[in-house]
Amino acid sequence: MVKLFLVEDEIAMREGIRRRIPWEEEGVDYCGEAGDGELAWPQILEKKPDIVITDIKMPFMDGLELSRLIRQELPETKIVILSGYTEFRYAQDALRIGVTEYLVKPITPRDLREVVRKLVLKIREEKQTKQEQMGLIEEEEKEKAAHQRRKFFRSLVSGDLSSHELLVLSEETGLPLRAPYYQMLLLYVQYSADLESQRRMETMLNSLEEDIPGCCLFENSVDSQAILLSAASPDELQELRDRVSAQVLSAAEASGSQPFFISTGKPVSHMSEIKESWIEAHRAGSYRFFLPPNRIVGGDIPIHDLIEESRGAASPGQIDTESLLEGESLRNAWESFLRTGTLQEIDDFIDDLFSSVGEDNVRSIIFLSYITMDSYFSMARFLKELGRDPQEISGVCGDINDVIASVATAEDAKSCLKGYLTEVIRVRDSSSSRKNHQILKDAVEYIDAHYTDEEMSLNQAALAAGLSPNRFSALFSREMGMTFIEYLIGKRMEKARELLMNTDLRSSEIAYRSGYKDPHYFSATFKKLHGLSPREYRMRGKDEHEEE
Repeated sequence: MVKLFLVEDEIAMREGIRRRIPWEEEGVDYCGEAGDGELAWPQILEKKPDIVITDIKMPFMDGLELSRLIRQELPETKIVILSGYTEFRYAQDALRIGVTEYLVKPITPRDLREVVRKLVLKIREEKQTKQEQMGLIEEEEKEKAAHQRRKFFRSLVSGDLSSHELLVLSEETGLPLRAPYYQMLLLYVQYSADLESQRRMETMLNSLEEDIPGCCLFENSVDSQAILLSAASPDELQELRDRVSAQVLSAAEASGSQPFFISTGKPVSHMSEIKESWIEAHRAGSYRFFLPPNRIVGGDIPIHDLIEESRGAASPGQIDTESLLEGESLRNAWESFLRTGTLQEIDDFIDDLFSSVGEDNVRSIIFLSYITMDSYFSMARFLKELGRDPQEISGVCGDINDVIASVATAEDAKSCLKGYLTEVIRVRDSSSSRKNHQILKDAVEYIDAHYTDEEMSLNQAALAAGLSPNRFSALFSREMGMTFIEYLIGKRMEKARELLMNTDLRSSEIAYRSGYKDPHYFSATFKKLHGLSPREYRMRGKDEHEEE
């Protein structure tokens, strides 16, 4: 509710105002009263009312003195002065102070009620506008922080900076990394198509940093996040890994049982070695295509034992005919990699593929021919799903029948499959890039058509793009080279400059037409970006035009 404080030295007048107006019906909290300004001032400071109604002529401290103090300490408080006819000469002083309303006695409860009603509406509008401004500012700061964090992460895993440079950059980014031990984890989540489930999962994952000290999240790719652990000892790193795994599992279950996979790198003792831990985590990440979901592997976790356990083992010297007949695990691995694998993971994936079927199987020419042909069919089906002709790949890598005829060893089969898979992933990435480009193109067109809407926000643009806010923000920033908020403000400022130079509209009207509810906030933003107020910008433009 809107808080109101009354200052009036006449007791009868004070009681009449308090009793004869149903304050609660007007959405007003009548929070206090006093008989003069001196008594009122400490109470006003404590209660911070939205409206102060004060008589102008009172003992000890009059209404004008009190108004000056209020305007200085509580500039957003609305001041209503009550004055007798003979005191009208004070009106000019009141206006200079910035009094909101100047009412001449006698005033009826009805008239006062109308004035208060108007002020309550104005206060609510101002609070709503301020909330929207704060939301926009918070959104801008959040996007900038995310952009800086992505930049820092790239520096962290590139190995291009020294430990000292990384320390300086980490402090600037607000991520002080000073610990005896570090370890990199990669989290892969198979997000469902449901946006609400995506948001729940992302929200719970983003709370990892708050819930687990020593844990930092970074965007590694569209489909994975990097988690950097910092601890005082290897044992503490193990405890952090366990906590992260438990919380991710809880988040996955709470957001609709979305499958995940965590791969870990080795613990390192220097910041400059974090790159090595990240590379190892990437290597372990390729096993996500062969193992059941909701696992944490890598580092000191025996991956090969898990693979052997998941596939079963054939008798020594024999082909695993059961795996040949079923073939589901290999096909699932191919389908998963074709959807989410990267060019950088191809060598590891093919090596892991052959490792997962067992040494005895890969010694058989029959098995090598089978696995090569079956893998080729998986890639051919995937290309058809993309609307492409498998013959495109044969044209680059050779006819599959000729290739199979030449396969004599596991290395021959691996080389063949790596070549084919590389071309297929390039085709997929090209299609995906076109898809992302179209998503971004549509999103930019949507923003360009709605940037003057006061309610335009990252959430609104993400919804129009069919992505969660986090994923949309990352895609927009990566593809456009600027954050969504920077682009939005740029469009609004472009519109404002156009109106300033080509119309005689008042600055407040230009603010509204550019997407700002509050002209003051618009002017402050304009001056921050251009170094000139809107009025100064317009005058300089006219002066330059006259000189020409």
